[in-house]
Amino acid sequence: MTNPDHEKTSSATDPFVEALLDTVAGHPTSADLTDDERDLIAAIAQWAPGLPEALAELDADTNQTGAAPVRVDDPIAQMLGLVEDPGVVISGRQVAALRKSAGLTVGDLAQRLKQRGWDVTANTVFSWERDKLNAPPATINAVAEVLNVDTDSILTTNPQRAQTLDVLFDDEMIAAFLDQWSRESNVPVERLAEHSKRLLATAGKRNATSATPQTLLAILQHFKNLPDFEHPA
Repeated sequence: MTNPDHEKTSSATDPFVEALLDTVAGHPTSADLTDDERDLIAAIAQWAPGLPEALAELDADTNQTGAAPVRVDDPIAQMLGLVEDPGVVISGRQVAALRKSAGLTVGDLAQRLKQRGWDVTANTVFSWERDKLNAPPATINAVAEVLNVDTDSILTTNPQRAQTLDVLFDDEMIAAFLDQWSRESNVPVERLAEHSKRLLATAGKRNATSATPQTLLAILQHFKNLPDFEHPA
């Protein structure tokens, strides 16, 4: 039996995901977002108009049996936390303990995640709890929200693989890119770095990452090409 104290009273769809889907569809969003999440949605809106056409082409393919897999080397997918990160690992023991404390079965947890739009089965949850499978950071965040806990409480971080965004931004290659960007835009390096860090932390809902400087550079190049990125409203 599930615990009614842990039932969600709002929409079953994660607010950020709801806003993202609205943006891709070209509709205004009424989702309840933080200021950082609204900033990220505004940035994504600059390149989102091309997505519906791509999705329509996929729908038109009669042989298409499911959604196209997310490419693990796609910097946008990495930015959104949609691919597994070896530096951000779900703790099976903690998930199992908190799930039981919430009065949820494995099937209950899987169903609530499905309602939020995540492709999760009971077998997936079993694999997490036995440390046989990791989940993308965005999925881990969704698990934490269902369980009403902080994301950090269900993470086990590999110190040999993980680092903070601050450390990643200290890389010489990243520093050189930001310095050039600053000169071209006449915006202080510190402002460009802090705005980028804020969007990245908001997107992945975490600060720990095993992303490489090359991945971060690809993401920053996307940011640089977004209109008005240096001067957010």
